[in-house]
Amino acid sequence: MKTAEAKPLAALRHYPVQEPLILDRDEVGIINDNWLVTDGAGQRYVLRAYRRVRDAGRIAFQLAFQEHLLATGFPTAPVVRTRDGEASAFVEGSHWALCGFVEGQVYDFDRTVQAHEAGKRLAQFEAVAATFAGTVVAPPMESVNSRNWLAPVSSHVWRTSALSDEHEKRLRELYAESEFQDELSFLSRWRREAVETWPLERLAALPHAWLHCDYHGRNMVFEDDELVGLFDFDFITQGPRTFDIGRALFNFGRERPGSTVLREEFCRAFLEGYESEQPLTNEERAALPFMAVFNWVPDAAFNAARQLEPGDPGPGTRLQAEVRMMRAMQSEMRRLAPRFGWNEL
Repeated sequence: MKTAEAKPLAALRHYPVQEPLILDRDEVGIINDNWLVTDGAGQRYVLRAYRRVRDAGRIAFQLAFQEHLLATGFPTAPVVRTRDGEASAFVEGSHWALCGFVEGQVYDFDRTVQAHEAGKRLAQFEAVAATFAGTVVAPPMESVNSRNWLAPVSSHVWRTSALSDEHEKRLRELYAESEFQDELSFLSRWRREAVETWPLERLAALPHAWLHCDYHGRNMVFEDDELVGLFDFDFITQGPRTFDIGRALFNFGRERPGSTVLREEFCRAFLEGYESEQPLTNEERAALPFMAVFNWVPDAAFNAARQLEPGDPGPGTRLQAEVRMMRAMQSEMRRLAPRFGWNEL
């Protein structure tokens, strides 16, 4: 047995999987460790070890949410229960979950029909999620920024506190070096304009929904341009649905991975797909340019916690990348605004 496979095989002993064999390991993920597994009958699974989310209550909430989606007909991976009937197992200091493998291909940046499908499915996801009886589970405050919760559910997640004076103060404390003053000055100007145009009471009045907060082409698979699986519910929370839509315009509208150039036809295809299921209000359309930029606002708590992770490039690198994305999305949304009738911010 390979040393690297000892822990996942120990975890698999808690599941009703006969003759498990590890086929591959996903070396890309930074939130979780994932292994592709097969059994003696050729059935395939994905075994996950949670690296960031280490709170048992939060993990149980995420898996219950995933089970609800599948039970109500939304395409995702089935959760395999342990021999004791639990949704996850705690083995050798880690929480583990096992799910069925869903065959398919990741998002194709050359196919507008898939952008349309992604938009339609996001609206359907919100409708199905609205029937979930659970509530958002967050870790106890004493575990935030500890080894029980290395990355708080904050970045990529709707948080009005990111627009507060206190949050700007924490960012300035985290990035006190003079080399970051340009980024901090941009953030301060943008925040003042944002708070003036989108005060909290206006944001609170936007239609709210369950948010995936990581809705992009590598967290889903397609078969013949139909979405057959949506995955990774680590950041599930509630907030204005335009938060997910604003980020999706980037994820499905950009030219290719690594690009920040948005293609009008792909953005339009995504929005048309979404509105085929659930029309946007005029106020939501006005919010899209703001939300597309707000998605990239640096989160002080999240970035401080990331410093605890092995191989982290450092908070300064992340700050510069996030502000670079804010600037790029602000420019792109201003360019597209007249064509879609959006307000500018």
